[in-house]
Amino acid sequence: MDNVSQTAVFAAQVRAAHSLLDRHPIFEDPYALLLADSSEDDVRDLFSAIPDGVARVARVLPSQRARFVDEEVERAVRTGIDQYVIMGAGLDSFAWRREDLMSDLELFEVDHPATQAWKRMRAESVGLECTSNLHFVGVDFSIGQQLSDGLTAAGFDPLRPSIWSWLGVIVYLTVEAVESTFGSVVQMAAPRSRLIASYTVTKDLMDSASREFDDLARAASAEGDEPHITFMAPGDIEKIAKRAGFADVRSVDPSSFLPWFSQRTDGLRPVSYEWILVADT
Repeated sequence: MDNVSQTAVFAAQVRAAHSLLDRHPIFEDPYALLLADSSEDDVRDLFSAIPDGVARVARVLPSQRARFVDEEVERAVRTGIDQYVIMGAGLDSFAWRREDLMSDLELFEVDHPATQAWKRMRAESVGLECTSNLHFVGVDFSIGQQLSDGLTAAGFDPLRPSIWSWLGVIVYLTVEAVESTFGSVVQMAAPRSRLIASYTVTKDLMDSASREFDDLARAASAEGDEPHITFMAPGDIEKIAKRAGFADVRSVDPSSFLPWFSQRTDGLRPVSYEWILVADT
């Protein structure tokens, strides 16, 4: 796994954990472990070493944000939008998990070329077809490559509206890099386009389990040389998005996801480690 982001592998493992360890999951990703080259035992071992409250956050967080994005993409497709850009795609499995939507979409996955090469190798090794409407957009920002250049080369049409997702990435970037990326999206996204971005909030907005999760996540990320550096209040990130050129922005408090958990008897509920920004052009 030398050429793939360990954060991407971990993200895939925790996406699988909710449906593996909890009954009646709110979201399921049957391809996560295949793409991560991991087993159910790997996930069980990982979660057995995590305190219970932190483990619940780790299982719920990726599931709640993924479900929110899936529902947003469904709505976008119903309105005729046919381009979907996943920034920092990692080992995301949308292309295979949502075949029902892929028939109406051109999907553009943006990530580091090395991670994408490893993902394509894994997909081929487990028999997952990369169809002609799945476009891998390798962009290495560290050497000055531009998002717009990569998307244009892959066939993205900036004259047609699009939907974008950017999950679990902002915490690793400087505020300046976040604003620059927002600006790049605004330049590429036609009117009626939408960006859904998750962001880690300041500790005063987190529930107690999320604060404990934050302490461990910061330490683990720093040790893995991918430190967490940016935490924002909703008002602050909304100002940044407006300054970058988005016409309308709002933040989604994860407490609004409570109806997804209403029939549960295991105590799982939404977690507030991350909120979600919805920004429209």
